[in-house]
Order: sequence, then structure tokens, then C-alpha cells
Amino acid sequence: MVTNELTKPRRIELILRQIDSLPTLPAIATRLLALTSDENAEVREVISLISSDPALTAKVLALCKTADRGLRQEVMNVDKAVVLLGFNAIRNAVLSVKVYELFRPDPDDVPGDVTRRDNMLRPSIEPVDREEAERFDRAAFWTHSLAVACLAELIARGSSAHQDLNPDEAFVCGLLHDVGKLALDHVLPKSFARVVELADLNQGNIAEFERRIVGIDHHTAGKRLAEQWQLPHALQDCIWLHGSPYDTLPNIEHRRLVGLVALADVIVRRQHLGYSGNFTFKEEEITLAGKLGIDPDVVADAIEGLHDTLESRGKALGINDTPSKELFLDAIQRANIALGRLNHALDLRGRTAAIQSRILEGITTFHAQAGPGRSVQDMLDSVVESASTVFGPGFFAMLYPEPGHAHGHATWLVSQYTDEGAPLHSQYAEAPPHTPDLSQFDASQPMGVNLMGILPWVADYLVNAEDVRDVRLLPLSCGWGTVAVLLHDRQQLPNWSMLQSLVHTWGAAIGAAAQHDGARRLGEELAESNSALAEAQDRLLRQESMARLGEMAAGAAHEMNNPLAVISGRSQLLSMTLTPGSKEQQAAQTIFKEAHRLSDLITCLHMFADPPRANRRPVNLLSLLDATIKAARGAQRNRDQVVPIYLQVKEDLPSLEVDPEQLQQAVSELVHNAIQASPKDSVSVQARVVSAEHLLLIQVVDDGDGMDQHTLDHAMDPFFSDKPAGRRVGMGLPRAQQLALAHGGRLDLRSTPGEGTVATLTIPLEPAA
Repeated sequence: MVTNELTKPRRIELILRQIDSLPTLPAIATRLLALTSDENAEVREVISLISSDPALTAKVLALCKTADRGLRQEVMNVDKAVVLLGFNAIRNAVLSVKVYELFRPDPDDVPGDVTRRDNMLRPSIEPVDREEAERFDRAAFWTHSLAVACLAELIARGSSAHQDLNPDEAFVCGLLHDVGKLALDHVLPKSFARVVELADLNQGNIAEFERRIVGIDHHTAGKRLAEQWQLPHALQDCIWLHGSPYDTLPNIEHRRLVGLVALADVIVRRQHLGYSGNFTFKEEEITLAGKLGIDPDVVADAIEGLHDTLESRGKALGINDTPSKELFLDAIQRANIALGRLNHALDLRGRTAAIQSRILEGITTFHAQAGPGRSVQDMLDSVVESASTVFGPGFFAMLYPEPGHAHGHATWLVSQYTDEGAPLHSQYAEAPPHTPDLSQFDASQPMGVNLMGILPWVADYLVNAEDVRDVRLLPLSCGWGTVAVLLHDRQQLPNWSMLQSLVHTWGAAIGAAAQHDGARRLGEELAESNSALAEAQDRLLRQESMARLGEMAAGAAHEMNNPLAVISGRSQLLSMTLTPGSKEQQAAQTIFKEAHRLSDLITCLHMFADPPRANRRPVNLLSLLDATIKAARGAQRNRDQVVPIYLQVKEDLPSLEVDPEQLQQAVSELVHNAIQASPKDSVSVQARVVSAEHLLLIQVVDDGDGMDQHTLDHAMDPFFSDKPAGRRVGMGLPRAQQLALAHGGRLDLRSTPGEGTVATLTIPLEPAA
């Protein structure tokens, strides 16, 4: 039976297969990439190919206007344009234009009519609606991508001393560095809309939410799409690795090119040009530029000329133009007609040629298509396409057992095809117990093996078969056994002595693809682990510091509490015996006050040595917050200027199960910290419940001094404070964080110098198991 809910690894594999099935690059782009990569290619061939596409010709001529070549007159023909720009610039320009044309939104679409957009590509895994589709702003995305491309090109052009940074390559790598987001949006529009929403809400890194919700990030998705398109390795690695810290990149030939794209991406995000969904910055621009050996003056000059370059390059490439839907559909229709003609020609050749010629031709065709790096699904599709050439039109399907389950209770991939061998759909199926071992199938029988006699449960999935009683099995084996089964409805196959070489070729190719898929997934997991390791190291350092502080706090609490109790008690008694208002009494009261303050500090330190646990019980949250604010207002009585504090609640807050004392203390610390920031107007406390995520969000917002990056990085460190002498001990925010952790939650800070700070308490409404 088909499983309703896929496990995470199986879901990820299905997503990657859907990405691999996205449309390939147009034929003119593929041909031009091959020509411009061939040292022996003739200039006339490139000129002829560009001239065959009027729209492409116009964009290439427009590029000449943006190129600073010291021209005295306008270039009016393709011949001069190719000579002026060179093969590299032509190749990158065509690649940029064709990828944009493949993914751009259609201006003729009715707003929210996402079905028209999705029909231009293969169907997505999930249904979408209007509101979800509009969350990902594609126009802003392309603005960001083009800005990164222009800035990377400007920096590379200004760094003339670095011969390994080619401006043309830098431009196309910058333009396509985030193409994986488009792939995820097409394959999983509903999930990706949720990713965009969370990234915007939490101001975090969109890649982290992609891995959490989708299972893979846009780096991996873009890499798979680039592999399918057979793009240059430098471009593949820029798409895949530009989000990793530069120090963790492997020592590859184009390592600095990857770093340049990362630098341009950081600067463009700092400039707020377009939309990327990534609001975090792992490295500062100056630091990254220094690692790349790029002069900061070059970066500054590039930023200054970015806007003019962005405008002119956008017009030249037509990224700001949107062609009509009819032209795009017409291009797809012509491609489908060409594909139909090719299938018809292959079928005609297979039916008219001799059996020996058909088999030899099938082997040759299969070897030409089954190149290295193909996935198992691609190889299954290629096998069926080759089989349709040899056997002629008819019913086709493929059975592929998951690795490690050649028999018994296992998961199988069932793929179905049209009569001509074109893919229809794939689905997973659970084989019942005692399913026969594939190795017992005898493929040499002239009539083949009857399906109903061996695997009757498969018949439930073969909806396209006219009569399942006519379906036959053809096992495909390699060196270690049978790896897949080809299903067909041919009553008579060619002689086994002639057919076995082709069948063994199919089986060996599928087996090699299975091994390659495993190795490729391992490489992708290693890259993700590398990024996760860098983040884990930062967390580990902080945890080690807190552990050492906890040990110190435990010792301090034990050694200092008893002497402090004596000092506090004796000073209080001494004060009572002295003349009221005398200097001696004031000194005794000061001793008592400071001893009490030191005791509170030791209590705070003890919180890190022995973190508190939340005693959850039903609480009226509105009353709790109201009491907290009233207490904070009363604590300002001795201040010269009282800061107004407001409670803002947009909806009725239900009774929630939290620890009221801990939550009230945490909010009090945040409110006091906001008051100390010298707000210009007021401090507001906002609360709401996110029902879908079972979370309570409490935000304390002020419009005070704000924090610089250094202060923000260390705000959670015990004893840290940016206040002058006479300040508090710097334990307010760390204590609020510990109280949030006691509930299984967290404390997040977002601040802008001179504008204010937003402190967000995120509390799960259900305790962790």
C-alpha cells in the first residue's frame, strides 16, 4: 500500500527528484554553452546561433551599450557584439537571460492565479492558494539577485590584480546564486511560503527554516538543479557553497569566486536591495574582503556605482520586462512538438529496423544518455526510454526496491510511463510480507515472467495497464544481484542471447546510479554538517563559559552566604542602636543595603549553577502582565523622569499554564532594561498567542538608545553592561534568559542604535517531554 506520510529521508529524496524533473535549459542556451566552451568553435557558429533568436539578439546588442570598451559608435550587428564582448560574456549573458525567462512571473496572470504559473513547469508536490503564493516576492528576489551579480562583477573588475576573478563569471554566479529558492517555490509552494513567513517573522536565516520545514535548504536544491542543467562546476559550487563561512570552504580552484559572491550577497543585503530572506550576517564585509585579499577602496567604489549598473544591466537583459504568456506557452508547445517528433522517429526506426540493429541502437542511445551523475529516477526514465526504442510503443512501468531490501517486507518505488516511455508519475508502495526474492526471476523466458504469478500486489498501482494479466516482468541485474524490474505488456521479446547484453547494461547503470546517489547525498549532508558545526562551536563556547560560571557560583554561594548573613544582621542591629539620622547610622544602613545587594548577586549566580525549573499552573496572563507593569511604574518613583509603560494586547489572552513567578520576574527584568535605555517616548509590553505553533510571544519594545553589534553579541553574558560606573551588575538579561529556558523557551533581541530595542520572550505552551 502507499504510505500517506513519508519519512523525512524519503520526503527529501522525493523533493530532490521533483527538482531534478524541472525543465532543462532551452536548446539555444545548451548549444551556446557547448560552443563557447569549445576552444575550436567558430565565431560564425556563435553569431549564427544568436541571430536565430531575435529577442536574444536585442539583449546582446543592448549589453554592448553597458560595456565600457571605449567605443565611439553604437554597435548595430551581432558580429561586432560577439567580437566586442567575447565568448565568456556572451555565454554568461545568454545563460542569465534564459534562466530568468524560465522562472520569471507572468504579467498576464490574474493576481493569485498560481495554477497558470505552475502549469508552465511540472506540477508541484503541494497545492497552493493565492495568499501563500504572494508571500514570496519574485520581483524583489530578482532585484536582489541582479544586484549581487552587478556588485560581484564591479568588484571583480576593480580587482584587476586578481586574475582568478573573472567579471563575467562573477556576474552570472551572482545572478544565479539563489536559484534554489525558485526551485523550492515551484516544487513546494505551500511549505516555502511558510518558510518565508517564519524568516520574516524571526528575522533569521531562511536556510535554517528551509531545513526545518522542507528538509533541505536552497543551497542543496540549487546545486541539484545546476547539476541537472549541467552548468559549469564553478557556478554549481557558487550556488551550493556561498552560504558557508569562507574559512570552511574546501580548497577548490574557484574558492575565491565563491567568497566573492558571498561578499556581494552580504553587501546587497546590507543595502536592502530586493529580497533574499536572510537577515543574519555570519561575517562582516571588511573581514571577508580581507580574507579574499580585496582592497576595501575597491569595494567602496563598487558600492557607489551599484545602482547605476543595476539599472542599466536590468534594462539590457530585460529582467525588468515581462513577456506575454502566449509567447511562453508557444515556446513550450514548440518544444513538445519537437519531443513528439523525436519519439515518433525513434519509434519508427525501432519498428522498421532489424532486431539486432534495434538492440545495438538501444545500447548506443542508452550509453549516450546515461552519463555520470544521474540519479536513480533519471536512470529508470532512461531505461524506459531505451526500452521503448527497442520494444516499440506499449505499456511500461518500473519497480525499484529501496537499497538493502531486495526481498521481504520492503518499500518499493513504482514509476509509470506513457506508451512512448515519457514519465507520468512515481509513488512509494509497501510490499507485503513474504514478497519473493528478485533473484529467482528467470529473465531468459521468451514470454517473460507473468506479473500476477509473482507480484500480484503491484497490480493495484498499474492504473494505466489495459489488462494486468498481460503485464510481464523483466529483471534488471548488475554484479551484486537484481536491482530493478521493468514491466511491459509484450507477448514476445527478442531472443535472450541478443537481449541480455542490453538488459545487463540497464541493470549496471541503475546500480551505479544508486551508488552515486548515496555518495552525492553524503557529500550534501557533509556540507550541511559543516555549516551546522560552525554554529554549534559558537554555542559550545557559550555553554562552557556558563558551566564554569556555574561552578564558581556554587562555590561562592557556599563560602559567602554565611559571612554575608552575619554582616547583614549585625549592621541592621547596629543601625537600631545608633542615633537616628547620624552619620554612623547612615553608614550602618549602607553596609546592610550593600550586603543585601551582594546576597542578591550570589542568588543570581546560583541560578546558573542550578537552573530553575518551571512550576506550571493555570494563570490569568492579562492580570499577571498588568501587575508586572504596575510594579515597574512604582519602582520609578525616585526617578527624575518617569517613563510611561503600556500594555498592548490585540486579542483576549486565555488562561495559560506557566510559572507565574518566573514569568513575572523575566518580564520585569526586560521592562527595567528598557527603562534604563532612556526611551524617547515610552515602553510597551505586547503579548499574543500563536495557536498554530503553541507558543506565547511577549515583546518589550522601547525607542531608546539601542545597542551596537558588540553590545548585542554580549548582552546575554553575565556581568556585561555598556552602562558607566554606578550601573547595575549586568545580570538582568541573563536572568531573563535563564527563566525563559526553564520553560523550554528562549529570549531574542533585535536592536538598532539610536532607534530602540525589541526583546522577545518565546514560551512554549506545552512543556517538552
